[in-house]
Amino acid sequence: MTAGALSAVLNGREMQIGVGGTTSFPPGSVHRWWNAGDETLFFEGFAKPAVDLDRYLQAVFDVLNSGPPDRPPLFYMAHVAWRHRRTQAVLFIPRPIQAVVIPVIVLIGTILGRYRGKDWPGSPTRCREAPLTAGQDV
Repeated sequence: MTAGALSAVLNGREMQIGVGGTTSFPPGSVHRWWNAGDETLFFEGFAKPAVDLDRYLQAVFDVLNSGPPDRPPLFYMAHVAWRHRRTQAVLFIPRPIQAVVIPVIVLIGTILGRYRGKDWPGSPTRCREAPLTAGQDV
């Protein structure tokens, strides 16, 4: 970690990681992480296997940044969750319930026209790849 304070819960155990600290989340482990301070959080890491984690996170942050604080836009978040259901999981409700509720939300969003065009939050066309950071070669 290069700046800020990261907090995480890994399999029910809370931890704080400061500048220079490291941690790992075993594959398939239940975990969540967040910025634990007021300073911008900067850290480096890798996921193995990465599968589509970069596109998933890009879509999630695109959706989160498009809505009001503490209230992500439901239809767009459901679409991201449904699109990545085979590779990523967010355990906000049990998986069997998600398997029923999320497609219903996506269906309602489709009927309401939330996914028309190509420029809605978290859309596949907006989240083709993770953006390069400053200093990276193209």
